[in-house]
Order: sequence, then structure tokens, then C-alpha cells
Amino acid sequence: MASTPHFEKMHKLPEPCRFFDLNALWYFPNRWVVRVLYPLPISANQITLLALMAGLAAAGFYAFGGERAFFFGAVFLYGKLFLDNVDGPLARLRGEVSRLGRFLDSFADFTVAVAVYGAITWRLAQSSPNPAFLWALGILALLSGLLQCSYWVFYYVHYASRVGAYENNRTDETVTEQDRQAAVAGELPGLVLFLQKFHNAAYGWQDQAVAMFDGLSRKLAGGAGAPEQPDRWYADKTFLVWMGPLCVCSNTMALIVFSLIGQLELFLYLVVLLGNGYLIGLQVWKIARYKSAVGH
Repeated sequence: MASTPHFEKMHKLPEPCRFFDLNALWYFPNRWVVRVLYPLPISANQITLLALMAGLAAAGFYAFGGERAFFFGAVFLYGKLFLDNVDGPLARLRGEVSRLGRFLDSFADFTVAVAVYGAITWRLAQSSPNPAFLWALGILALLSGLLQCSYWVFYYVHYASRVGAYENNRTDETVTEQDRQAAVAGELPGLVLFLQKFHNAAYGWQDQAVAMFDGLSRKLAGGAGAPEQPDRWYADKTFLVWMGPLCVCSNTMALIVFSLIGQLELFLYLVVLLGNGYLIGLQVWKIARYKSAVGH
């Protein structure tokens, strides 16, 4: 029993601040794996690299595999999903959380997303009477999935920052003059600065779009200005629960399921139509919920 508080460090959030996270259902054995890996000489960043390799292997199967390509693509994609939720808990448990790990993880997620969506679209376009339409659908699904993930990250990081978690994450990851000076002084490794710049190139437009969407939503919720109670706006656990389906983990798990049933084109339609529709509906509900709570 004495080890229980120690292994509590695996969690992203302190116990009183947690809420039901749908995504935990997809990889629930990860904490057992972390307990096994904890004493072994393998780092969290090495796990992240393994996740990247598994994701790229999945993309390879989707694009060039044979008769059972979608099955093996789904298997390796689940490997990526699972490993991606082992590295963070392992880093927190060992006290190895770092800016390098933060940006390496986002690099792996973006690279795998582009590779997998590209591979799926290429494979479907080969047998389509209208390949140009399939490419348009695939690109729109990729952009939609990235935006939905950024939406989830935006509100999760805002909440986690307010409760004292995620010290190595910022709500705005733009490279600052302080970052540049730290790199020149040798206090910030060059690799971290490179990955931070990559993060901004890959995710910057999404982060700005979500921040603008949030700003507009706050004005609609608060009248002429931002909400009068920012903690109620950003620390609404009920909203965070319902936000779960928009996380990259749920997106990946849905892709795995649709791969196993051989309905990848349907998956692309659902990401674009159902995913974006759910996001907009959820935000409208969030605005109405806030206005009702504060008496606007």
C-alpha cells in the first residue's frame, strides 16, 4: 500500500481535479506497463520514438500492404496509440518531464497523422473513379482532425495550467526572445528549439484558429467582453468530459475500428461531418451553459 502515492505521479492531474476522460478507455492497461518499465533502462523519449515508428509502420501498411493491409495498419496504429500513452506517465513517474519530451511527442503525433491520412487517401484514390475528390476529402479530414485535436488540447492545457499541472506546456508555444537567448546561452538545447519551431509551423495555425474561436465564444458568452468568471469558463469539468471524443486518441481509435471493418472512406466522412458538427455543437452548448450559470 505504501507504493500507491508514489505511482499516483503517473496521472496528469491531481486527484481532486480529475474528471472522466473517455480516452482512457482505449489504453487503460498503460499504467500496468509503466509499472513494469519503471525500473528498466528505457527512457520516456525512447518510448515516444517507438510510438513514432509504430505509427509510420501503420502508414506503410495502409499504403502498400497486401490483402490484410488494413488489419495490420490497425494493429500498428493501436501500438502507436498505446505507446503514446505510456511515455507521459513514465516521464511523470520518474520526474523526467521535459520540454524535449513535450515537443518530441507533438512531432510524432503530427508526423504520424500526416503519414497515415496520406496513406489512407492514396490507397482509396487508387480504386476510386474520382481520385481528385478522394484527395480533397482526405486533406479536409486531416485538417479537421488536427483542428479537433488542437481544440481539445487548448481547453485541456488551460484547465491543467489553472490547477497547477502541465508546467512544461504553455497555452502559447510561440518561440519567444527568451527562448532564443536561452538557446544562444546553451541553456536550451538546439534540438528542443528546432522541435519547438516545428511545433509552431505544424500547429501554429491551428492554435491561432482555436484561440480566435475561443475569443469569439467568450464574447458571445459574456456580452461586450470576456466572461466575468474565467475559472468557470476554463475549469468546467462537465464540458471537459464531453470534449473527450475530439481528442487525437479517440480519433485514432475510431480509425482503428473503421480499418478493421474496411470502411476507411466512411471514416473520412465522419471526421469531416460528424467531428466538426460535434465541435460546433459543443461550443454552442458551452456558451449557453456559461450564460445560464452567470445569469446573462
